[in-house]
Amino acid sequence: MTDDPPPVAVHPPVLYGGAFLLAVALEWLAPLGPHVAWPDGLRHGAASMLLVFGCCFAAWAAWLFHRAGTGIPTWQAARRLVMRGPYAISRNPMYLGVSAAYAGLALALANVWALLLLVPVLIVMDRLVIAREEPYLAARFGQPYRDYLARVRRWL
Repeated sequence: MTDDPPPVAVHPPVLYGGAFLLAVALEWLAPLGPHVAWPDGLRHGAASMLLVFGCCFAAWAAWLFHRAGTGIPTWQAARRLVMRGPYAISRNPMYLGVSAAYAGLALALANVWALLLLVPVLIVMDRLVIAREEPYLAARFGQPYRDYLARVRRWL
């Protein structure tokens, strides 16, 4: 097994962080927030649930990777195939968790731009990160990974 990392086009922390920083700048330059009705109780409740779920789900998935001794950042090689815990219901629980936390933070800050930018972020994640990781993982782990692909959905 080589130490080659997956051939992703962009690293997820850069993508999510860059999109959120762009959203903050856009909200400052061309605010959309005052034009959208945000019922505070609903917004804060949804934001809290998304943030807590997202952070816990991603942390659980990262902890399992750490425990298995496999690389978490996309610039590190995958060393072990993890298929239990949150990986039993999503092939990408860290990405799912970060996406939920991103949406929760956007809601908490009432940043419409961040919510709008989440759509292209998810498309880039799907096409330029996950779609490039999957053949890499199939080549690395063979039939057990191909069976996992058939059994567990990409997101949910």
